[in-house]
Amino acid sequence: MTTVMQQVLDNLGALPSSTGAEDIDLIFLRGVMESPIVQSLAKAHERLGEVVLEAVQDNNMELVSEILGEINGLSRRDDSAVELSRILQEPHFQSLLEAHDMVASKSYEAPPPARRPIRTQR
Repeated sequence: MTTVMQQVLDNLGALPSSTGAEDIDLIFLRGVMESPIVQSLAKAHERLGEVVLEAVQDNNMELVSEILGEINGLSRRDDSAVELSRILQEPHFQSLLEAHDMVASKSYEAPPPARRPIRTQR
């Protein structure tokens, strides 16, 4: 049982009558809070609250630019390289990466005016 739930249960009997709580209401509340299902949900909620997700990196636009430079020569011989290059240069994909980078770097300011998309040199 979580510490907070245990504190509430421990203090149920000490509630002053001025709260307007009827004994039957307190018995019901105790029953709900002692329910194994509610306790399992509280434990799951507590565990989920402990997980902190961090971005692996915040420079994906730079990485895509490097990848495009590397596969530029391959795109003449390899259809997969052509397809990858096309995907990486799509404005929607680049906007998604840019948004990811902004969130990952915790830069929540308004973005600058639209940038030119990254293109390979042909």
